[in-house]
Amino acid sequence: MTTQAPAEPLLQAFSDFLAQRIGLYFPPGRWPDMLHGLARAAPAFGFSTPEPCLRWLMSSELSRQQVEILASQLSVGETYFFREPAIFAALEKEILPPLIAARRTAGRQLRIWSAGCCTGEEPYSLAILLTRLIPDLADWSLSILGTDINPDFLAKAKHGLYSEWSFRAAPAWLKAQCFETPKADRYALVPRFKRLVNFDYLNLAEDAYPSVINNTNDVDIILCRNVLMYFEASAAAAVARKLHRSLVDGGYLIVSPTETSATIFPQFTTQPFPDAIVYRKTEAPSSPPAPPVVRAEAAPAHVVATAPPRLPLPETPPYDAALAAYAQGDYERVAALLVEQAGGDPLALALLARASANQGRLADAHRWCEAAVAADKVNPSLRYLLASVLDEQGLAAPAVTALKQALYLDQNFILAHYALGNLYRRLDNPTLAHRHFTHARKLLRQLPSGATLPDAEGLSAGRLGEIIDASEGLS
Repeated sequence: MTTQAPAEPLLQAFSDFLAQRIGLYFPPGRWPDMLHGLARAAPAFGFSTPEPCLRWLMSSELSRQQVEILASQLSVGETYFFREPAIFAALEKEILPPLIAARRTAGRQLRIWSAGCCTGEEPYSLAILLTRLIPDLADWSLSILGTDINPDFLAKAKHGLYSEWSFRAAPAWLKAQCFETPKADRYALVPRFKRLVNFDYLNLAEDAYPSVINNTNDVDIILCRNVLMYFEASAAAAVARKLHRSLVDGGYLIVSPTETSATIFPQFTTQPFPDAIVYRKTEAPSSPPAPPVVRAEAAPAHVVATAPPRLPLPETPPYDAALAAYAQGDYERVAALLVEQAGGDPLALALLARASANQGRLADAHRWCEAAVAADKVNPSLRYLLASVLDEQGLAAPAVTALKQALYLDQNFILAHYALGNLYRRLDNPTLAHRHFTHARKLLRQLPSGATLPDAEGLSAGRLGEIIDASEGLS
């Protein structure tokens, strides 16, 4: 017996729901695909047919687990190593060499984010490319982040096992030089390349970024290819604005050739390369000075005043104005407002540190953090911020020390436990990592799921719990 398809208004409502909550956009022409994916997902929710399942899903907030189930059935993974050779040629010959040369004398740090990384071929391709371009890579602080909404994709990416299908159109040398002898028709990526990439769950439609918590701030290059094509136009533009804020000045955003759009990426500068077009975040112009306040003069005695003179509006305190500028991603204005005004104010110093870190100016961020800690030695949040900057500088041991100091001041500081868990996981100490993740989970269970965590840039208690679960699941 054939099940009748839901009515068009219901399908439109569900399509809008998915676009808002997951970022997957299904126009009417793709509703059959949406229904097929929902039919595959329905049994996991306790339904045998799509219509009651979609009505139930729209009746309440989606949990992280429900989003993962939907994403695993509705998203399609289509990627392979060194996909779109023109893009990788631009990276290898035009983009990375001058960037590497500049960073060689300024910190030896490089941060790349593959947003919508699918099963990992793209970020691993970047890792392989960088090892060919940077002979002394061990002396660099390198961050390659791969994020996706599909947990099945992330699990496969973490394992680093690939079939012949992942090598179609790949360079001839790739398998011989970068993969171990195949077993059961699967090629295993050499561990030295696997160690260069970290994978994490991130919902581009809903999660907070840029953020030091999920490593999406002060990024040099973001690849978000064949992702925004699934977003409704306004949602894609919103993601583009957040990606713009995640980049350092001069950073690059790379999308697929079919996704280039002046409407979606108006804040970027288009930069053409041979057979490839990428977007670049040009340095924002300094804000124009505020117009002078015109004060009304007293009327001459022979003039009858018809209205009282207009009083000047009260000035916004510099910190409040800087906070508003920070929220808009205008980090240069934050500095312009606070550098001369910060003095010994720990809040202003901390905001300067965050703005500097989001611009990739880690030495400045470190300096402002140290000043903030000196101004308020018993504030655990400032130690946590300092640890975040130290971690981004590649200084793991001092970052661990700063986080321990934060926990000495507040043993229930959830974000410090989470950060220590991440650090210990990267330092190959799973026992201590699990201990801090477990402690963070215990503290999170005492809070309402929707409660916003202090110092977490809008992250909720429930969402951090889900991130921790995913972190341990991917270990």
